[in-house]
Amino acid sequence: MTLATLALAALLPGQAAAAPPKVVPMTVEVRTAPKAPAELETWAKELRAALEARKQEFRLVKPGQAEFVVQLDSIAKRPEGTRVLNGSFAVRGGKPRPFNYGFTDVKTEAEKLARNLRGYADQMKGAPPR
Repeated sequence: MTLATLALAALLPGQAAAAPPKVVPMTVEVRTAPKAPAELETWAKELRAALEARKQEFRLVKPGQAEFVVQLDSIAKRPEGTRVLNGSFAVRGGKPRPFNYGFTDVKTEAEKLARNLRGYADQMKGAPPR
């Protein structure tokens, strides 16, 4: 084969390596109950900030417009003293799934939760894992 033939073959569709699919940011909303305790509002604020920083995965939207909703309900203590965030995840049109998340430092744990949230959302939507 000549060099020109090899160059032309490289340009043909289907011959090049497939590019990884582009991840489309998922719309998300973080909710708390009206008049939620200050500690729960702090959690919501930190989680929103952590999600906002992950622009390639999430886009915060106004209430009622989100594809994925994180509802923060309460903070409790386990018998050994660990604080626990209680809430639920829901995909638009789907049934909410409750969760509890043990934590020590709110900011650090909100960032960890934000890192893992897209996986939970994709799993709930039935999407293939990333």
